[in-house]
Amino acid sequence: MAQGRKILYFIGAGAPRAAGAFVRQQGGGRLSIPTQAEFWDAFLRLAGASEARRDIESFLFRYFLGYARVPARASPAKRRAMLKAIDVEEVFTFLSERSKAPSSSVQLKQYADRIWRALVSQVGKVFSRFQPNRRTRQVVRGFHESHIRARDAIVSFNYDTVFESSLPGAVEWAYSGIEDSTNRLRVLKPHGSINWERRNGIIKRVTSASTPIIVAPTHLKFIQSAGSANGATGYLDDAEEVRTVWTEMEREMRAAKTLVFIGYSFPVADLYFSSVLRTALSGRDAPPAVVVVNPDAVAIAQRLSARFPLRQVVKYFALDQFVDAGRRGVQRAVDVDGAA
Repeated sequence: MAQGRKILYFIGAGAPRAAGAFVRQQGGGRLSIPTQAEFWDAFLRLAGASEARRDIESFLFRYFLGYARVPARASPAKRRAMLKAIDVEEVFTFLSERSKAPSSSVQLKQYADRIWRALVSQVGKVFSRFQPNRRTRQVVRGFHESHIRARDAIVSFNYDTVFESSLPGAVEWAYSGIEDSTNRLRVLKPHGSINWERRNGIIKRVTSASTPIIVAPTHLKFIQSAGSANGATGYLDDAEEVRTVWTEMEREMRAAKTLVFIGYSFPVADLYFSSVLRTALSGRDAPPAVVVVNPDAVAIAQRLSARFPLRQVVKYFALDQFVDAGRRGVQRAVDVDGAA
């Protein structure tokens, strides 16, 4: 397959944070949209005093810290600090495996399913709190004007909608795979979105989803889940639309000359995406150039080069630096790096 100048942009959790997404707190404080290091602290603070929140906290203490129960004498802030080191993807993987493993008891399977449903409900409530602001609109507008062209596409691994909601109002865009994206900027969300919901058997974009479509960021995406009508089980086989998104993403990965990863760190637990990347690379005439935009770009570039047959990895350490470079600047860096 011959590759043109098409660029495929991948948006990870670090992108909306770097763009300045936050939610206001009491007393005038700001809580930035979380990445892995701050996930449980922000998640539990914003989830509120609900039964689902208490179930999730109890589950984390029991299965990941070995506590028989949540330490009642510890303050909420102290409890959140105790949970900080728990890997988010590992939690999703645990729930995915235990709900399907033959060795799991009926009680454990039911418990894992209940916690997963609680997580899905709270993911929607928590991440819907993060809305566009002046800073995110400025960054996304600059990114769109300086980088995006008609043939390009965006892949967002994020459940939140900060990126697409921050696009200039004149930009016509659509969720490819669930909407008609003809002559529009195509946004693919392989992990689902907080503003997607299954209605009458079809996934649609909605203003507010009571049960958002959330695909677990684990290597177990391919496992078919029985009884998935409520849309809360988190596997690719739950919906034809989600499978279409992944198929289209792989097709775009085969066609693009350059893959740009913004704020995505290739988490170890998401081996499924790594396998898709490996498959896409094997079906190309030549490997793509890869651009990494991340404060940890050096380490990520080294990991990628060790794992995949890539021609080159160009590094940017800040989102603003990448936006300011523009499409031509990035292309020059790609050409210079490729010639070195």
